[in-house]
Amino acid sequence: MAGGLRRMAVRLALASAVVVTAALVALPLLANVPDEEWPFYKPVELPGSLAGTGLVEVELDREVYTHASPGLGDIRVVEKDAGREVPYKMLVESGDHRRSAVAVKMRGPGHVRRGAMSVKMRDLGHVPGWETSFILDLQSEGTLHNEVEVNTSSENFQRRVKIEGSDDGKTWRMLEQTGTIFDLTIQERRFTNSDTRVRYPSSTARFLRVRIIDGEEEPLDIEGAVVFFTQELSPRITEVPLLIAAREEDQDRKETVLTLDLGSSGFPAKGVQLEVPQRNFYRRVLVEGSDDQTTWLPVQGSETIYDFDTPKFVGRDSWIGFRESRYRYYRVFVMNEDNPPLDIEKASARGHQRKLVFAVDSEKSYRLYYGNENVNAPSYELERMFPYLVTEGLPEARLGFHTLNPAFTVPATPPVPFTERYPWLLPTVVAIAALVIGVFLATLVRQLGSNLRPPEAAE
Repeated sequence: MAGGLRRMAVRLALASAVVVTAALVALPLLANVPDEEWPFYKPVELPGSLAGTGLVEVELDREVYTHASPGLGDIRVVEKDAGREVPYKMLVESGDHRRSAVAVKMRGPGHVRRGAMSVKMRDLGHVPGWETSFILDLQSEGTLHNEVEVNTSSENFQRRVKIEGSDDGKTWRMLEQTGTIFDLTIQERRFTNSDTRVRYPSSTARFLRVRIIDGEEEPLDIEGAVVFFTQELSPRITEVPLLIAAREEDQDRKETVLTLDLGSSGFPAKGVQLEVPQRNFYRRVLVEGSDDQTTWLPVQGSETIYDFDTPKFVGRDSWIGFRESRYRYYRVFVMNEDNPPLDIEKASARGHQRKLVFAVDSEKSYRLYYGNENVNAPSYELERMFPYLVTEGLPEARLGFHTLNPAFTVPATPPVPFTERYPWLLPTVVAIAALVIGVFLATLVRQLGSNLRPPEAAE
């Protein structure tokens, strides 16, 4: 009975999604878009496999980023023949990361409860020259999990980790044998970069055995562990090469200054990736942005790039992340201190992809208009309906060539206000009015003085 109800609910949900999608195409579209107000457009090339009506997605490209208004609020999708606006939903492919803690246990004889779940840590021990290990008991069967975070106060380490699972605490099966945890801490710089989480295939095992391979290194100080169930949707990244337009070695400030050129403004960059051939370095960096190479504004106050290839730690990070920016030029300051400058060979900007989702009819043609800085971002009902649509695996449309709109007319220059054409007029009128009022008040005072009798002297 329950299974039949679930199947009926699924069918109703799918049917509702189909009805809503069809309604987006069948209902009257929005008002006509004035063709002469948008200077650019791109034809939307629908996928050949599309038949009838349905949703499609299309990815924005560099030319749209370059010529659209900074917030992309001027983008309009238009059905070509009717000239009517088509509602769309803009998606930023920044990814999604959902992590829920299954259970927590800190060091101690008991256990800590979270919700209806708890976990116990037991059998924490160390085999000299080999490994540190412990067992986690989730105290419940059938709970899905796929990540363990090891809590440790140790610093500056890199260890391989194996994770094993068991339903009865006796028979173990390997879940992950190539996991890695690490910590890189430089106290005098107040710098820390660490990752003590190990992912493994989703499991419902009640028991987890964590084996940290120490080898000849000192064992880590294990303080506890957290078990997670993690769902992750990876972001989709667009990478654009940056031209190293200038390089300056400032000997007095002991820094390298790189000027990087994206070629045009508008690309929503989330950071800069540097390619550095050297090994074993650690540098602090600052980043500024500009559209004219005259006015520079900070986009990243302080970041660190490094490369370590040592017996205790191997790793590198030459990514400089910052808040999303749309500048054409980026200036990177690399603080060398008393070290030789880095030979930075290449650079690129990276940002999250953006795509539009909208309903189309395969028998019709569509255009994407942009470049009108005088309009506000649209507000569509589709924004509220979107969570109830089926949008996974949509057909992908493509944008055609960047086209100058022949119907575009430059907006007429608004007339100069009267007061700006005659700036002297207002001060003159005020001065004359003040003079007239002054003369009037003086005359009034004289008249009152002549009409008022002086007070009689007392007898």
